[in-house]
Amino acid sequence: MRRWAAVPVLLVLAIVGFLGTRAGRLDLEYARLNPIRDAAVLERVATQSGDEAERLRHMTLGSALAAETLYLPPIVVLRAMSLGYPSAVSDLLFVRAHAYFLSHFFADRSFRWLDDYVDAIVGLDPDNPRVYLWAALAVKLGQDVNDDVVRHSNRYLEDGLARFPRDWRMHMDLGFNKYFEFKGANDAEKAASRLAGRDHFATAAGLPGAVIDPNFVHELFRRENAEGLGLAFALQKYYEASDEQREQLRRRIREISTEIEKDIREEEEVWKRDWSWLPNPVFSLIGARPAPVLSRTVLETVRGRL
Repeated sequence: MRRWAAVPVLLVLAIVGFLGTRAGRLDLEYARLNPIRDAAVLERVATQSGDEAERLRHMTLGSALAAETLYLPPIVVLRAMSLGYPSAVSDLLFVRAHAYFLSHFFADRSFRWLDDYVDAIVGLDPDNPRVYLWAALAVKLGQDVNDDVVRHSNRYLEDGLARFPRDWRMHMDLGFNKYFEFKGANDAEKAASRLAGRDHFATAAGLPGAVIDPNFVHELFRRENAEGLGLAFALQKYYEASDEQREQLRRRIREISTEIEKDIREEEEVWKRDWSWLPNPVFSLIGARPAPVLSRTVLETVRGRL
């Protein structure tokens, strides 16, 4: 009983001893400085208009004394510490990564440890697609989006697609990076990136749940002088599009071939007249006209069983 009574005393001594050390004082001091709350100081640090000594005092990565304290155990250790619940620990690290990102987004906008967080989160639970999407976006916020930043973002998305090859959001974000964001060292590199980006957009538009207008993808094909591929894509996505999107697709198809546009219009009229009870994509698989053996009575019977 006496041994347990000494525990609070020892605990108080340990806390006082820690706070009395130089390391403890530094942790407290720089915890107050992160994020930088003085607008004038933040402006000087962000624009590098102040002197070097001030920048080193306030930038969390500026000096060894001001370095941000971060320790993430190896994945093997994290898995052992999770006690059989790696997904729960991964979610907690994801929350901590959000806090880390926000603290630096409103301060120095330097995300040196982001890779460490993402690697730890994915190492524990690689089956959370939001991690890859969030990380790919986070590295582009609050800074100049140059080709190195785009490649960094692409790496997260490519890792995610290796795990989720049918995630339309990752294909869409990767297509945006490659088609619009990447500048390239020369015209050939940029053209290759745009071609890959177009293909990712087309893949995304064809996946379940995608909210990409097929007219947008058709326009990308047209810009690349790939009218044949654009026409094939428009025909494939025609019956999956909304009424407004189908009208625009017909206009685009008419610019390529009036005969094909006429056939599509007539086929749609048949669907509205005889097969309107059937979803458009299913109707497109059956064909433009019902077989002669399918009388009205048979159609009504089939309709009643659907």
